[in-house]
Amino acid sequence: MEKYNRIVIELYKKCFSDHINGKEIDENVVSEAQKELNFAIDKAKVHNEPTDELESLKEDINHLKYNLL
Repeated sequence: MEKYNRIVIELYKKCFSDHINGKEIDENVVSEAQKELNFAIDKAKVHNEPTDELESLKEDINHLKYNLL
């Protein structure tokens, strides 16, 4: 789980840094993070493991993508 928390934190840091520096935010980086979390959610479902935390992280990325970009 730590890996996925880091992915989201690093994504937010990069996006905010790019925004502050006047750079265009790379939507490919956001999409890659979404893919990574979607894969983790699917894997957890296959192994009958909880997905609540992963779903929450996915919502954080969606918030970034649809409300802040």
